[in-house]
Amino acid sequence: MREVFSNEKYLYYVGGRTGVAIGEAAPEFKHDSFAQNRVGLHHVCFRARSREDVDAVHAYLKSKNIKIVHAPEDGAWAPGYYSVLFEDPDGIRLEVNHVPGKGVFADDAEFVPHGYT
Repeated sequence: MREVFSNEKYLYYVGGRTGVAIGEAAPEFKHDSFAQNRVGLHHVCFRARSREDVDAVHAYLKSKNIKIVHAPEDGAWAPGYYSVLFEDPDGIRLEVNHVPGKGVFADDAEFVPHGYT
């Protein structure tokens, strides 16, 4: 993704046919915190081109002392699934993963969200 706009209160990135905007909370919400299982956003996932890219993100997170929920690991979400999970300063969970091939869109893939079986 490439930055297309930023200032002290707002960031906007575009890439891979996706746009992501992150902005500062309005003053009346500054003391609220994120709750992952409340109505709304659960987490945001970004797809990496390789396992090495996931590992590079992990190294970057460690170098910046960012809260890591789990280090790069294989997962059962799709064949070859590999991801790192971390939190932004507000506790919003962010994931970077690599899934080779068609992932959950492969003819023989079965997708069952964790905790929803």
